[in-house]
Order: sequence, then C-alpha cells, then structure tokens
Amino acid sequence: MSKILLVSNNYELCKCIKSYEFIDGSAIDALIAVRDYVHQGGVILTHPLCGNLRPYQQPFRSVLLEIKNNILDLESLSLIEHAIEIYNSVKNINIKELSREHYADFAFIDAELMRESLEQFNLINNKSGWPRPAELLDLN
Repeated sequence: MSKILLVSNNYELCKCIKSYEFIDGSAIDALIAVRDYVHQGGVILTHPLCGNLRPYQQPFRSVLLEIKNNILDLESLSLIEHAIEIYNSVKNINIKELSREHYADFAFIDAELMRESLEQFNLINNKSGWPRPAELLDLN
C-alpha cells in the first residue's frame, strides 16, 4: 500500500495538509529529508525546484512523495541530488531572519506552487485556512 506525503519546511502550508512531515529548518533541510525518503523507496511526485525560483529567492521548499516500497527510484534520486547541489551552491534565505510580512508572502508563494498537486491527491484539509499573503493578514 502506498502513501502520499508532503515534506516541507513551510509550517503555514503543513497546517492545511492531511499527510505531511514538517521540517523545522531550512529549504535544504527539507530537501535532505526528501532524499532520505527516496533512499527508503519514496518516489518524488513534484519537482523539488518547482516554480523556477532560485534558492536565494525562496526559503521554503515543499515536495510531494509517494511512499511505495523499498526500491530505490533512480530518477527521484537524481532529481533530489541535483536540487540539493543547487541549494548548496548559493547563499540561502534564513527563515528566522524574515519579517512577518516576508515570511507570510514566501509561505503563500510556496503553498500556491503546490496547490494543484495537493488538490490532485486530495491532501488539502478543508477545515484549515490556506496561507495568505501579508497584504491580507492583520500583522499588527
């Protein structure tokens, strides 16, 4: 039996999802967690660099995986290793240094990039609110 799982360092997105692993760390920490799942037989369903955003432009990374078996999927391994290599090659945004406004905006962008795939696999918890950009939040 397989399971669909979101691996993400975007807490605001994870609050809205039925099946996830929240990574309390950087985008590269999330990618390393994805690689660990791939080594255990996970298959990547969404590209780890989706959205064509450069690592220094997006501090959140979210990836959908299908946990199927204990067979190593070489295509998934290649995708995640390449993504980790790219993230290691540049200075990344530190989430803890972001203003509340920037945090909200980056979390919203990441969520929107994942929305269609999450809907496809029926992973959105309709009882939870979706991340919103800073302009729609009362940050006072």
